[in-house]
Amino acid sequence: MDTRTLLRERLRRARDWAAAIDELEKELEGSGAKPDQSERLFELARLTEDVIPERERALGLYQRAWKLHPDNLKALSRAREVYGELGRHEMVAKLGEMELKSPAASAELAGIVGEALLDSGQRDKALAVLEKAAERTPDSARVKDALAALQYDPEFWLDEVERLTTESARFDDATAVRMLLRAARILRLEAADDPLFEQTLRALFAKDIHEPSANAMFEALLAGAQRWEELEAHHDARAAASAHAGEESDRFRGFSLAWLQRFKDRERAGRLATKALAAAGRAGAHPTRSVIAPFSLASQVLGESGDWRRVIDLADSSLPHAQAEDQLFIAVTAGTTAVRLGDVEQARRFFAAAYAVAPEAPEVVEFAAAHGLNGTSSSAPVVEAKPEPVVEAKPEPVAEATPVEAKPEPVVEAKPEPVAEATPVEAKPEPVVEAKPEPVAE
Repeated sequence: MDTRTLLRERLRRARDWAAAIDELEKELEGSGAKPDQSERLFELARLTEDVIPERERALGLYQRAWKLHPDNLKALSRAREVYGELGRHEMVAKLGEMELKSPAASAELAGIVGEALLDSGQRDKALAVLEKAAERTPDSARVKDALAALQYDPEFWLDEVERLTTESARFDDATAVRMLLRAARILRLEAADDPLFEQTLRALFAKDIHEPSANAMFEALLAGAQRWEELEAHHDARAAASAHAGEESDRFRGFSLAWLQRFKDRERAGRLATKALAAAGRAGAHPTRSVIAPFSLASQVLGESGDWRRVIDLADSSLPHAQAEDQLFIAVTAGTTAVRLGDVEQARRFFAAAYAVAPEAPEVVEFAAAHGLNGTSSSAPVVEAKPEPVVEAKPEPVAEATPVEAKPEPVVEAKPEPVAEATPVEAKPEPVVEAKPEPVAE
């Protein structure tokens, strides 16, 4: 059985997934050679991205995996990519520079690092890295454009900006975007407070709203000025410009986690997470990433405001479109919420859906023993499970759990063996702190 399947099976038995991930980290580091430990921690980090909204937990695991075995470059690469999704380009550059020390680093990496240095305002370091990138990938248009944004006469920078913005109107959109990006980068270096900087970026977005470097600079500009409503509106516009609902859902998911981690705004993060779930319901044949993290975030934010009914409504709309593992989390969360509200019938409906996915889950076992699942098959939500990316297989027992045999009518007569007092299912996340990666030896 592959590590990812084993970890998923372990989480099915857990009451508190955050606590389970902590336990798994300790266990994975406690056995086997370091390369094996590193690989298993990498898989745990990938799974953590799916289920924990706070990205610093996954980032810490990726960097821990790399420190255990520095040849496991994919762990460092994924950490760099996550920082890029959060708009933290100074960290993209820092981790990318570490990757470049390895002979196994990709040829394109120098260009990525050089652009990150340039877009975070580190002119001199960017020039050195981009010159190396030009040697490795001489045909890269992005590297050429980034170098061109540094190779201008400082005395006549404004003339160069005016030339680029004026002449861009005579070219096709793709060429115009390249010219406007070069002008914006010059303005970023020479006069970031000039209104022309923002005007140039907005002109670029009219042609390509998803251009990554332009978005990195624009988000930093709006966040620095605390223009939060405009930044949220920009994210809404980017999501609306997606090719299909699956892409829209993934964009909203990424934006919600960025608002949580980078901008420390749980309310907006929860609002965008709810939009991610709504778009996932329209995705149809287009696959989306796991919705556990956005559902967890949205339900936490709603719960903090006491709006528990909306948590149940959110679960009802999300369940039919979720993958099997996601269904388990959503159904248990909604069922527990219904119990909190004293609505046992509603809770029974959700726990019946959870039972269909994982009858051995502790919360399902306890609810069945206390309230029963009798006669709910016809009223349980109709959920068509999407195929899992891994083969379903049961691992050897890892933790003590009371198995429950699935019967045609799951009438649970006997109570399960006594279970130790459980941590509440709706565990509140640890305070969101702008976590920095563990110090990594140069």
